[in-house]
Amino acid sequence: MPRLAVRPGGLASCGELVAGLGIRRALVVTDAGVLAAGWADRVAAAVRAAGGEALVWDEVRPDPADELVHRCRDAVLAGGHDGLVAVGGGSTIDAAKAAAGLAAAGGLLPEYEGLGRLAAPGPPVVAVPTTPCGGAEVSRHAVLAGPQGRKYAVSGPHLAPRAVLVDPDTFATAPRDVLVDTVLDSLIHAVEAFLARAATPYTDLFARAAVAAITRAAGPVLAGGPGAGSAAATELVTGCLAAGVAMSEANAGVIHALGYPLTGVYSIPHGRANALVAGAALRVLAGAAPDRCAELAALWSAQSDATRPGSGPAAGDLAGGFGALVRRLGVSGCLAGYGVPRDRLPELAGLACGYQPVLRNSPLDLTEADLVRLYEDAWGDGGPVR
Repeated sequence: MPRLAVRPGGLASCGELVAGLGIRRALVVTDAGVLAAGWADRVAAAVRAAGGEALVWDEVRPDPADELVHRCRDAVLAGGHDGLVAVGGGSTIDAAKAAAGLAAAGGLLPEYEGLGRLAAPGPPVVAVPTTPCGGAEVSRHAVLAGPQGRKYAVSGPHLAPRAVLVDPDTFATAPRDVLVDTVLDSLIHAVEAFLARAATPYTDLFARAAVAAITRAAGPVLAGGPGAGSAAATELVTGCLAAGVAMSEANAGVIHALGYPLTGVYSIPHGRANALVAGAALRVLAGAAPDRCAELAALWSAQSDATRPGSGPAAGDLAGGFGALVRRLGVSGCLAGYGVPRDRLPELAGLACGYQPVLRNSPLDLTEADLVRLYEDAWGDGGPVR
């Protein structure tokens, strides 16, 4: 488990955190948007103020391809960097993690696809998320895009960041769509971890806490009410971190299996893709795990009623509650609205079948024909596209 720190205004302490891990020559990994917002340069300045060296590398793009990771690895080796600081969202953090692991292991990233194969300890990574945490900052996995956008994962015992510093003030410059997608994805992480066959009392503890915190704080933060450094924003990111812990231990399920091909084929952002299919999947999963779904729906409803009476799901209706939240946040629940042709749904189901680890982790055995039906349900399900 990485060291976790959630501190409004805490970005200034990043240099001391990096130095405390023995990093003297940091590669600050980021993307163009975060760089333009000034956060990467502030982190680099904090590292230098603490006596270290820092070089900013801003080539990360959404859903990073393995070639991008190879370039990042090359930058680590060419510059003699002894640590990486990932400043950005999940794509940036996963790219930095994979590059650090590959710097130690050698070779090309696709050689290490699968569980636990990127095993050599690389230079330490510090994660500085600039959106509510989506899980990459606490997991031993990195999800990347291979040829034709196919999503795949590498993992290893040393791949998780050594430390995570979250400053909710950084969320102020993130596009609202990115914030919404990340929050919905984190909520799905908590729900899928709670419903997973691999769930344990330990992961249940984090999943319950995540659902409570996210459903209580998401509305006020995403409505633009309290400021980014408010108590609500801090609670929201704490819930998202808890969801990431639950998911990293219990793994995801069928929602992720359905979502990955939508990202790979149609470039729908990961969190949005998962949100578009979640309602259809949860309606089916409610029959396989009725007590667990009802427990989460009751927990969600209690938190919602405390802040916005009548805004939570009806008793036992987890899918309905999720659909209502998606619509309230202004997100379409309809694959058709995102340009997914109906006649391509069987092809997507075939691709989804390739994600067997998460499919087998769902509480219900699902065939390829079942996955087609779930896509069909999601294809015309939801309100207007933004």
